[in-house]
Amino acid sequence: MKRLLAILFFLAMSFSQAVAQEEDPFEYGQEYLFGVSKSTSSGLISGGFFRYSAKKTDRLFQTFGIEFAHIRHPQERRVRSTLYFNSSSFYEGKEKYLISTRLMYGYDALLFRKAEQKGVQINGVLTGGPSLGFISTYYLRDETGNLLTYSETQNGNIIGPAGYFAGLSDLEMALGLHVRASLLFEFGSFKSNITGFEVGFLAEIFNKKIEIVPQATKNYQFYPAAFVSILFGTRK
Repeated sequence: MKRLLAILFFLAMSFSQAVAQEEDPFEYGQEYLFGVSKSTSSGLISGGFFRYSAKKTDRLFQTFGIEFAHIRHPQERRVRSTLYFNSSSFYEGKEKYLISTRLMYGYDALLFRKAEQKGVQINGVLTGGPSLGFISTYYLRDETGNLLTYSETQNGNIIGPAGYFAGLSDLEMALGLHVRASLLFEFGSFKSNITGFEVGFLAEIFNKKIEIVPQATKNYQFYPAAFVSILFGTRK
């Protein structure tokens, strides 16, 4: 009889632990994510981000992060000088770079939990916060090595772009706000590691219109974009 009671007690304890684990989809308390993104408002790689998340409830994490992204004008067009065989391609009409630094705060919610060691976990992520836009001059280089903007060029005398850092001495700033909504698909085989991708939409507005391409039909202060990110990370 005592042995039967002991077995029943053991089974009851095992069942209660199993139920507790099932009711707690997040069996970890912290999460660290790194990622690179491609958005419709930029080129092949728009930028990268880091996010830290801490558990709030059984299915909800509180998220903090930072993202750096290069924003392009929709009318930017890459061309090459017809006068020089060794010239590099550059953006016709472009006169400014815009790099956005976004501070993120929000929530990461479990929508679909993957099975042990397999399957896909789907999370819904909603973040937002202040943005700081860094605006620098897009300099080109002529045949003599001088730096000049597109509006200062004459007769196609352009060898190629001078690079990101050539215009740092002319740096300007713009303040803004952004909101970011996405679905995160995780494929990692182990609970402590994260591998997956994220798809979503981002809307960002600055306190002034930024003339990235002054000759364009229109320049903007509001930049909506769809994006996809490849991400990896760890949790504990």
